[in-house]
Amino acid sequence: MEAVTLIASGLKQGEVNMQIPIFPLASVVFPNSRYPLHIFEERYKTLINKCLLHKTGFGIVPRIGENISEIGVYVEIADVIKIYESGELDIVVVGRWRFKRLNLLMHPDGYYLSDVNKITETESDTELNYNLFFALKQRVQEMLRLANFDAGKGFWEALEKAHLKSFKIAEKSGLSILQQQELLTLQNENKRLSYLLEHFEKLEEKLEANRVIREIILGDGFLN
Repeated sequence: MEAVTLIASGLKQGEVNMQIPIFPLASVVFPNSRYPLHIFEERYKTLINKCLLHKTGFGIVPRIGENISEIGVYVEIADVIKIYESGELDIVVVGRWRFKRLNLLMHPDGYYLSDVNKITETESDTELNYNLFFALKQRVQEMLRLANFDAGKGFWEALEKAHLKSFKIAEKSGLSILQQQELLTLQNENKRLSYLLEHFEKLEEKLEANRVIREIILGDGFLN
C-alpha cells in the first residue's frame, strides 16, 4: 500500500499534509487511547492486512448517521488478538495524532482515502492548569465511587503520565459520541478539561441511581 504518502504543500510550520486510509466508525478514538475493533467487512479486512504487512496505520473518523466528521485520529495497530477462519480480525489500535480530513476518495479495494492535515498543538495549547485538572480528577473519582466502579490502577497511572490528560479522562466520562467529537475538535487542553468538568457537573445533577452512573461509564469501549 500505499504507505502514508507525504505531499509537499504550503502549510503552516508544524503541519503535515498526507494521504491516509480512512475508517469511518460510530465511535471516537482519542490520541493515546487504546481501542478494540472487530474487523469483518471485506474492504476493511483488506485494509487492515495491508497495514499489518507494511506496518502503517489509518485514520478513524466518527460517522454519525450519514455524516462523516472532518476531524479524526490517526491510529496504529497495537495488537492482533485473533484472526478467524473467515479472515475477520480482532485487533487493538492506539490513537496517535489528530487530523483534519480535506476530502474523501475511494480506493479500488472499496475503502476510503483522504488527504489530511495533521493538527499540531502549540505549547500554550497544551499548558496544563493544574487547579482545573485536580478539580476534574476529584469529580471523576467521586463519580466512580458513587458507581462502585474501579477504573483500575492502570487507568490512574496512565492518567498521571498522559501528556494530554483530557483525552484520558474522556475515556471514563460517559460522553455521547457527539460530545466526544466536540471534545476532539477543541484545540486547547484547558478548554477540554473545562468541557469535561461541566459535563460531570451536569451528569451528577441528572443522575437518579448508581446503576445509571455505572452503565454510562461502562458504555465506553476504551481499554486502560
